[in-house]
This record gives sequence, structure tokens and C-alpha cells, in this order.
Amino acid sequence: ALARRLRDLGPASAAFRARCAAALLEKLYGLGLVSCRRSLAACESLSAAAFCRRRLPCLLVKLRMAQNLRHAVTFVEQGHVRLGPEVVTDPALLVPRALEDFITWVDASRLRRKVLDYNQERDDFDLAA
Repeated sequence: ALARRLRDLGPASAAFRARCAAALLEKLYGLGLVSCRRSLAACESLSAAAFCRRRLPCLLVKLRMAQNLRHAVTFVEQGHVRLGPEVVTDPALLVPRALEDFITWVDASRLRRKVLDYNQERDDFDLAA
């Protein structure tokens, strides 16, 4: 709705429209909801499903850290996942594009140990912990 209102502004407010459109596109691009910062056409077709796809459990499935959405929600609620240095227990968290690369397992997680054992990457130092 905001993109439509910006589009419908008259030619007298072109500078304001350009500044607001650039700010809106930058915000939506930073959240990962649009793929480019060029036009408001992508903003007009934005749906609620795009917001749902940016939730942490959906990204866990996309990164293949969980088999399905139900397991991903369980992992987040039980505290097995961290985003950067913070342990996240809220499955409704929207992950911005900048933090998408920092989704990892918690160091003390049993799931992390199982994954490292399976890949034969577990260190002897980790065995003592």
C-alpha cells in the first residue's frame, strides 16, 4: 500500500517521492524481501508469504540445517540455534539479509556434535567439553 501511495504522488513532490522510495527499497532489500533496489514494482507485488520466508525456521530449512519446518521450529525453541553471538528461542524472528550468514548451531548443542561426528570433523578438544 505504501508503494502505491508513493507511486500516486503528484509531480510536485518528485524529490520527496524519490527519497521515500529509495528509503523503502533500501529497507526491504536489507530485510531480504526484494531482490533489487531499482523499482517500486517489486514492492507492490510483495506478499505476506515473503515475510514468512524470512523467518528463522524457514531459513534453517533453506540452509539444510533441518529436514522440515516442524523440526526447525523445535530446534529454535529448544535453543539449539544462534544468530551471531545470541542464542535465539523465538521462531518468529525475521532474519535480515546481513545476518543470514551468521546462522549456526550453539556450541554446546548436541545437534552440532552429531553433525560434526557425521562429517568426521569433530576435534579432540571438543571431546573434552
